[in-house]
Amino acid sequence: MLINTESRILAFAHTSILLILTGLIAFASGSGCGGCPAPSPPGSISLAWSITDLSGQPTGCDQVNAQSVAVQLRNRASGNVVAATFPCPSSPSTTQLPAGTYDISIELHAADGTRLATAPDQAGVTIVAGQLTQLTPVTFAANTKGSLVLSLATAATTNCQPTGMNGAGITGTTITLVINGDGCAPVTFIRSLGTTQRGTYTVNCSSPAVTTCIEKDETLTTNLAAQGYTIHVRGKIGAVDCWRADDLLEVPPPGKPLTHTVGLARQNIPGC
Repeated sequence: MLINTESRILAFAHTSILLILTGLIAFASGSGCGGCPAPSPPGSISLAWSITDLSGQPTGCDQVNAQSVAVQLRNRASGNVVAATFPCPSSPSTTQLPAGTYDISIELHAADGTRLATAPDQAGVTIVAGQLTQLTPVTFAANTKGSLVLSLATAATTNCQPTGMNGAGITGTTITLVINGDGCAPVTFIRSLGTTQRGTYTVNCSSPAVTTCIEKDETLTTNLAAQGYTIHVRGKIGAVDCWRADDLLEVPPPGKPLTHTVGLARQNIPGC
């Protein structure tokens, strides 16, 4: 009799535990977030853009070596940043993002991420859930030319000091630049020492101007079309071309300068 009573008690307890566990599972799965609000639908933005060269003339993505338009949107309430990237040729483009008020920055990028141009920021733009917001169209002003940065070097300690002081003894320099398969490239080089501009040098292939000796730590910088060139540099001692170099250059598209050291070789001729 006692055994039967204990068995009935244990069976009742087991059934009760199963009912309680079943109820907890049902609550967790069925009513745990029954009162939660449905998530808000995202909003959308649309952006249109165009590109000009630095003189204001319309140009295209290929001419400035542009790959994409990068948009960063910072939410004013949370501080979170949403990033969107559009292919450069695909203007206008659209993307979705959470509703809110955003400060927006827009940049034009090369394939490697190099920033080619920026547009004015657009501040306090409100994105409404379920609606499309048109951003203000932007125009990027970008360089259509490549960049060339040159330095001149000799085997001597310096280019300009006299030979008796371990220098190359150069007293004057001429430079010509020729487009491969075409003609003269009459560019103007900016001559600098560090951040200090020391003058300019304009290429004249038919009658090269003689400038003063250009030291190893100086640079010559110019912008020019991305293509192949040959540069001819002569280092004079008095009136004699005692140092010379004839280098091939391949100027890349905008975004990355070509930095090149022209190595001058001493000539074994009278007067040198």
